[in-house]
Amino acid sequence: MKKNYFETIIGTFVLFFAVYAFLMFLKVNIKTDKITTSKISANFLKLGGVIVGNDVKLRGIKVGVVSDVFLDSEYYARVEMKIDSKIKLPLNSEISVQSEGILGNKYLSIVPGDDSKKYILNNGFFENVRDYESIEDQVSKIIFLATQ
Repeated sequence: MKKNYFETIIGTFVLFFAVYAFLMFLKVNIKTDKITTSKISANFLKLGGVIVGNDVKLRGIKVGVVSDVFLDSEYYARVEMKIDSKIKLPLNSEISVQSEGILGNKYLSIVPGDDSKKYILNNGFFENVRDYESIEDQVSKIIFLATQ
């Protein structure tokens, strides 16, 4: 039987790399710190494919996650999200549905308001909501503006 030390060394290296990659995966995906969150809701006419688990971003930085999506009694798309309680959002902040490129995930984008005296509290509600605009909606607006 032929002994091939090179294959043994390469196999050992691949095995150690796989174990290291798995441990790094666990480290990134398992949160050890207890982040307290606030539940905030918003009503949309058009949601554009936002689902549970999508990100909530403030100026491009993830500050929360969508926790529930359902129709309320008036047939609005109600989105409930959990946002880091350290983030204090002014009462006149605006939330909108954005897309990460043409085929990318949807996420909720928050633009903070300028009123720094009143904040959205836990179980609060966004008053300023901008609905999702699909590519078809945007093209129709451009065509409408071009014909005037």
